[in-house]
Amino acid sequence: MKMIPDKTGRFPARPHWEIEELERKCEEAITAFLEHRYGFVRIPVPTEALTELIERDGDILDVRPNLSDDKYEVFGYTRFERGKKPVVTIARELWERRYRNNRLRMTLGHEYGHVLLHTWLYDKYGVAAEPQLCYWQSLLPTEGVVDWMEWQAGYAGGALLMPESFVRRAAAAFFRDRKETAPAKKDSATAAALAERIALAFDVSLEAARVRLAKLAYLID
Repeated sequence: MKMIPDKTGRFPARPHWEIEELERKCEEAITAFLEHRYGFVRIPVPTEALTELIERDGDILDVRPNLSDDKYEVFGYTRFERGKKPVVTIARELWERRYRNNRLRMTLGHEYGHVLLHTWLYDKYGVAAEPQLCYWQSLLPTEGVVDWMEWQAGYAGGALLMPESFVRRAAAAFFRDRKETAPAKKDSATAAALAERIALAFDVSLEAARVRLAKLAYLID
């Protein structure tokens, strides 16, 4: 990791991790916790494990209704304050509506990404902080996310729920079973089947599985 100028003006400088560093940091964090909590690395990562991680490293996990407004759909946010553990707030409707389980899990992963990657920055610089709002558009690390904090948290969310080494083993088994070689074209039947396999194995949405597979170069244009 190296520090580079923060063009958002949020901090005097901000961290830049190479992808390999982000992958390693996230996988080490989630696997160490799962081994401590369950005695083995439990995949898919239980939702309760994500909440317990947030409660361990944050101050509280708050649940509130009506975070969204007429313009934006907000699923959660993290509030930082120097010298204190961050407070994570999650939209109550994600807990109450079972069909939103995938979005709940990705939101929890995203917010823990903020806790894991960004808490130390507020302790270091002591800046006044607005809460980091988690919109639908920033849940996943797609090209449309331009805020570096949101992109990093989005990447961490996927890496926590779908640890790299586990995805690679699952993908290798998939291609071996089909007697095909990676990567697959994004619009192919192979890509659709692989995304479905990963989504089921890691309890995530098809969209999250496709983004993760693309980031790991298993799906290409």
